[in-house]
Amino acid sequence: METFLLERQDLPAFLNACEAHRRVHIPVEMETHHFIFKPLAEAGAASVALHYLRTALPPKKYFFPPEEVLYRFDAEGYTPQQPDLPPMILFGLHPCDLHGVDVVDHFFARDYPDRTYQNRRSQAWLIGLGCMPDAHCFCQSQGTEHVDGLYDMFLWDLGPRFYVMVRTEAGHDMLHMARALFKPVTDSDRQSYLALLKKRQSAFQLSMPVADLPQVLEVKQDCAVWGEIAQTCFTCGACSMVCPTCTCYDMLDRLELNGECGTRCRTWSSCLFRDFDRGAGDHHFRRDRGDRVKNRYYHKEHGYVNGFGKPSCVGCGRCITSCPAGIDVVSVFTKVRRACGHGGEETRS
Repeated sequence: METFLLERQDLPAFLNACEAHRRVHIPVEMETHHFIFKPLAEAGAASVALHYLRTALPPKKYFFPPEEVLYRFDAEGYTPQQPDLPPMILFGLHPCDLHGVDVVDHFFARDYPDRTYQNRRSQAWLIGLGCMPDAHCFCQSQGTEHVDGLYDMFLWDLGPRFYVMVRTEAGHDMLHMARALFKPVTDSDRQSYLALLKKRQSAFQLSMPVADLPQVLEVKQDCAVWGEIAQTCFTCGACSMVCPTCTCYDMLDRLELNGECGTRCRTWSSCLFRDFDRGAGDHHFRRDRGDRVKNRYYHKEHGYVNGFGKPSCVGCGRCITSCPAGIDVVSVFTKVRRACGHGGEETRS
């Protein structure tokens, strides 16, 4: 890894230089506290929202879109459809979202590679951006507040300049798109970077103990708390739609009006939906709402940990801010702990 400095005033010039080679997407503020990733060509480099904390939809939307056509079919059979997406650069991914992309990569691109996901993901270069947490961030508890990899280039905001880390060949390619803008790092800059990391570590207001959480959940699968939470939860799936690691989807066929051809589509879904697990004969594996609620939380902090050694929740706080019922994931696990007398309270400062 190499480090450089980029003056804050030179960031738009760098992004525009990247846009000359690849389609750049940046975080922008559409209205107060509402952020989305948007093409630089539409928003302009001056619109980049360096102060944002979480976008409405996570960056997985670029690789695993809310809806996509996988095949076209007619009487002769199926024809695979290829994603029509030019090579891109995603700028401004926070550490939690980079970890989120890594989880989705594991699902779609490693053990059983997904064709359309891989086609999109392989063409994307990622530029990370440091952030300061708010009252809904608990990535520190999940171990996702920092990244040692998962990015091609990463920027830490030192105020008048950015401390830039370049890790991959793609990162060096982006560096050389505007090489004259990047300066050597001094000892003073390194000290400022370390001071920023220390300040950031102490800025987290929300935390929850997770070291023994899989074991607690293992012995409390029949906890009455899940039924209580189900009384509040609408099972609307909002938390799943904004989650950077949820990968549930549904498949549906759409026929053209002539009835001779159609498309097979993949759309985002949620394990909270009543018909998500519907089988033949109208059989449901989780007909009870409490079972569906429990299943989602267990997948995040129990099932994924047992399978892959880490939670699939990255602590971004999107589900907290998006839930119309006001359900807080941290409070959910706190209630489960209390129910089994295991302690380990959440902390809010």
